[in-house]
Amino acid sequence: MYQHRQTRIFLQRQNELLRTENEAMVHALSTPYTSSCISCSGPIVSTEENELWLENALLRSEIDTLTCFIRKLNSFINLYPVVGVSLTKWHYAVVAMTSLSLKEVVSLARQGNPMWACNDRLNLEEYYSNFFPWYARNAPGFVHEASRAYAMVPFDASLLVENLTNHVSWQKIFPSIIADVSLESHNRVFQMINVNFMQQISPLIQTRNVKLLRRSMRIENNTWVIVDISMYFSSYARHSRPNFMRFPSGYLVEHIANGISKVTVLDHWVYQEEEEVLINNFSSNSRFGAHRWLTALQRHCYNTWSISISSIGHQIQISGPICHTNLLNLSTWMVFIFCTGVCGTTRQKWKRLDTIGFSVNNIRMFTRESRDMSGIPWGFVSATGMARMQVTQEILFRLINRAKKQDIWENLASVKDMKELIRIKRCPNPGNEVSVFCIECNGPKEWYLIQETYYEAFGAMIICACIEAPCFTAIINGEDLSGVEILPFGFTIIPNGLRESFLSVACQVKINQTVLTDSDKLVEFMRNTIDDTLENVQNIRSVNP
Repeated sequence: MYQHRQTRIFLQRQNELLRTENEAMVHALSTPYTSSCISCSGPIVSTEENELWLENALLRSEIDTLTCFIRKLNSFINLYPVVGVSLTKWHYAVVAMTSLSLKEVVSLARQGNPMWACNDRLNLEEYYSNFFPWYARNAPGFVHEASRAYAMVPFDASLLVENLTNHVSWQKIFPSIIADVSLESHNRVFQMINVNFMQQISPLIQTRNVKLLRRSMRIENNTWVIVDISMYFSSYARHSRPNFMRFPSGYLVEHIANGISKVTVLDHWVYQEEEEVLINNFSSNSRFGAHRWLTALQRHCYNTWSISISSIGHQIQISGPICHTNLLNLSTWMVFIFCTGVCGTTRQKWKRLDTIGFSVNNIRMFTRESRDMSGIPWGFVSATGMARMQVTQEILFRLINRAKKQDIWENLASVKDMKELIRIKRCPNPGNEVSVFCIECNGPKEWYLIQETYYEAFGAMIICACIEAPCFTAIINGEDLSGVEILPFGFTIIPNGLRESFLSVACQVKINQTVLTDSDKLVEFMRNTIDDTLENVQNIRSVNP
């Protein structure tokens, strides 16, 4: 007992010394900017003694990191003394950090790098021995998620770099990945941006909100590199430990010929172990992070490069590349609204609604309020339910995509017939298309249904929305999309092993304020809608085994 007490006293004293030394070093790199981040949910260990051991290990790791960084920073200042005339020490630190990050992304993106194992997993021992350990050497309680992928894309390299470094264009290229991005500050060397990433289109997976430093550079005559890195100098201090950190990630863009570019994507996250449990329970597709970025980029570039259209039956006035582009922009906007509604992103003012009650389909709901052009308040509800199905992603995707939509969705029950008018291939891979259908129903209004499908090894989506004919015509002729009301509905499919999939169904509805205040009836209505839709899919599957 006495020995344990002495050990605890010794650790406490050592802890105070380390904390003092750490604070002094962090102060040397202090920034005029403040940032907020999510604190960890609780202590990693239960006993006081073990907590002290852990904190001391973290503090030692951070001191080693800061010591190394300050040495590199001083070397950087000595190498570039002229730059220092107009830069503060904080700016020097940022320039040094982004310079080292650029080198890291280039090195890891090059083919044949021995730090990648045969299964394209990053060897962490090799990584930490070759690169500056930004936040700590394998800090306890955190795990890495790193991947890379490359492909040829039909887009001019310099123009592509311009689009990727513009935060507005960047979000439009990746509507199913970037929920929100805002530019906090910038100069001729780097940008500081706030980004909310949708790592998985599911209300069960937390979005990743981070503040990034971004820098781009032309490193060779026909090669550019773009790098993003989380802006934290002291990530393991107890008061500022984020759930997610973006290690040096980005793009290596190489001009090939004839408007073709080779793009390599590097995606590198570090996050707390408790987050890994939920992510791994969902699927094992974290290694597809870079592939997901690359696939989305290919979809965007392929649209600009080549569009194929086949008209069936009805005539619809879509002529010229401008109308085609407007149609694709409409579909991209629909995908963005669908994904942010499923994830319930706060920037879009979604608030989680309590859904206490029995449902076997894990239903999650979000609400938001808005006003129409007349100033009348309305409410919007996004509901998502999920079911585990003993069927592969390929079969499930094909089954849902080929079935009559009115046999699946209750809101289309009054539809007599639906004919496909237009089909646009999003990329060479099958299952990635935008389609427009003409809806024949009993009412006086004419409607169109727009659908976009995603299909890749790491997941699939089928997203739809009904739009009145006059509104649809105005949009494809150039009307501003921001004033268009779109209520998407659809499915996401995530493979789970070789013979199983997670099927999520999601829909958004518009309701008046009276219904919004009666949450019990609202929850019951949305729960029934989701349950019925999943049951309809099961029924179709049983008929088509």
